Amino acid sequence: MKKVILSVVAVLAFAFTNAQETKETVKLGVKAGANYDWLSTGSQSVYDLRPEVGYHAGLVAEFKFCDAFAIQPEILYSFSKYSFDGNGNNSGNELEISEIAVPVIAKFYLVKGLSLELGPQAGVIVKSDINGEDANDILRKYNIAAVSGLAYDFNSGIFIQARYNYNFLDLQNGPKGNNRFGIQASVGYKF
Repeated sequence: MKKVILSVVAVLAFAFTNAQETKETVKLGVKAGANYDWLSTGSQSVYDLRPEVGYHAGLVAEFKFCDAFAIQPEILYSFSKYSFDGNGNNSGNELEISEIAVPVIAKFYLVKGLSLELGPQAGVIVKSDINGEDANDILRKYNIAAVSGLAYDFNSGIFIQARYNYNFLDLQNGPKGNNRFGIQASVGYKF
């Protein structure tokens, strides 16, 4: 996982140093937005989870190969929060997850400015708490997800995105079927 993150950082650094010469094909930017993630707890669950709105922010680099296709790696910090509201023994608890996510998105431009986004995402949980107590031993540290969505790039450099994320690995070590999925809405600017 560290190699993946370092590789993306190296790509972004390389793109930044070459951005002056290749402004037409490489764009760097920043983005931020809101998350709304669900936590599927599987058939063993005796409590209900209520997701709350989280947030994400990070860096993007777009490598445009032609008018119809680009690759966009990103490095994002993401925060998600859940409340246990059911009738089980975890009722009243809150789970908070801070994660570094590295999506590598293939962008297919459908019309000028509008693109379909698809790709994998690697993630590492940097901090997790249940009611302020460390939960890192309970949760899986690494994750692999699929990302899909739509984006629109305005001529001014501003862009908006809406994405769906589906994590393939169970969040918790132990019970099966407790994976995360959710939506993201972002706004950003490419220089």
